[in-house]
Amino acid sequence: PNSKRTRSYPAVLIGRLGVAKEFQGTVLSVGSQVIEYIASWFVHPDNKTGCRFIVVDAYNKENVLHFYEKNGFKFLYSTESLEKEANHIPEDEHLESRMMYLDLLGYIR
Repeated sequence: PNSKRTRSYPAVLIGRLGVAKEFQGTVLSVGSQVIEYIASWFVHPDNKTGCRFIVVDAYNKENVLHFYEKNGFKFLYSTESLEKEANHIPEDEHLESRMMYLDLLGYIR
């Protein structure tokens, strides 16, 4: 009922993360290291942004979604149908990307 209360949360959007093919799936885990670095930066005491979540607009491909899930990200909408509905995308249209988020509370020590 209070007009000042909205359903928005302090978050940073990293958009899409890309790793060169020769480094994908290697023991270096470059993509995971980048996510770890970004998360650790936003919970560092010197960072005053006040972010609670990292959000990514991930390509809707099984391997990409699995990568983000493996790194602790969760779907903003539990199903593609709900995400289409929220974004006014026709049900019969392919969903190109999925919004996912990482809660930074898990990174606070």
